[in-house]
Amino acid sequence: MFEYHQGGPEPHTWQGAEELEGLLPPHRLISSRGSIDRYGFLHVLSQLCGMKRQLRPFAEWVHCWNWDQHPTVESLAFASLLRSVPVVVGNSIECEVLKSAGFREVLIGGLPFGYIERQHNSRNNHALLAYPPHSAEVERLSGQQENYMDYLHSIRHKFDGIFVSIFYLDWGGPMHKAAEARGLNVIQGARPDDANSLYRTRAMLDSFKHVTSNTMGSHFVYALRAGCCFSFSGPIFQYEEEMYLGNGNANKHSQACVKRLMEIQSEVYLRGRFGRFFVDHPSDGVVDEVYGEDEVGVRDVLSEANIRRILGWTTTGQLRGYSRGASNRTRRLLQKKL
Repeated sequence: MFEYHQGGPEPHTWQGAEELEGLLPPHRLISSRGSIDRYGFLHVLSQLCGMKRQLRPFAEWVHCWNWDQHPTVESLAFASLLRSVPVVVGNSIECEVLKSAGFREVLIGGLPFGYIERQHNSRNNHALLAYPPHSAEVERLSGQQENYMDYLHSIRHKFDGIFVSIFYLDWGGPMHKAAEARGLNVIQGARPDDANSLYRTRAMLDSFKHVTSNTMGSHFVYALRAGCCFSFSGPIFQYEEEMYLGNGNANKHSQACVKRLMEIQSEVYLRGRFGRFFVDHPSDGVVDEVYGEDEVGVRDVLSEANIRRILGWTTTGQLRGYSRGASNRTRRLLQKKL
């Protein structure tokens, strides 16, 4: 079990990839217990509740930061979820959307990243961490981001090392190889089946003053929450429609949802809402820790008692959860026979 909490100042600022890796917790692969367990969040919650044995959760939790001001049940990935399942969301907008869709118990509790405190105090003020786009389990990127890697290569002399965070699905792939071919450092980023993933992400962000990206995602508010100087720079990337509808549309996206996803990923939309973060050079990025804290929901994190209650981590909650699950399975069997 990895426990790396805020302490005194580090003896020196890290230098080089080996020292950086030493600041990060090791990967600890796990078998997922459902979407709430992605990136090791159940591991985090179990630690917060002082539990030696991880119990089964009977709730769902919104993991990603949603910058869409008009989310839907589909865009929140809960369209097919039983309305009787409790859900924890990141903000009041998401709460109202789910309540309007018939969900019986919805609680505002912030994003999982809001539960992760600073992991260390060794920050390199002269290195750059870059987040390119990444694949998803059923939606794979086929390109190698040549233009973006060329851009990062062109500014490499302005920093004491440029480190590219490569998502685990893209590790060893074209993007990874394109970064290394240009002399850029690569470091493995988040992975859903890693119990230490959230800790690792925070530790990585705690290691850099400057963070940049060419695409929008949760890393934007995570970096701001960690007090980083964030920027959008270089050739901005937009996912193509095929990315969402590929692999036989495995996520069953509606055309309306895909259209909206394309819109909120567009450079025009992003510049209209987040223009102050678009800069000519990553060294001119913006620090706004308060905004980051607000967006990840630091002020909405749940108490231990509420975590146990909403997840069913009480004797009564476990009995109710297993009973409800059995009832739902019986109902589905009967429906199939009819």
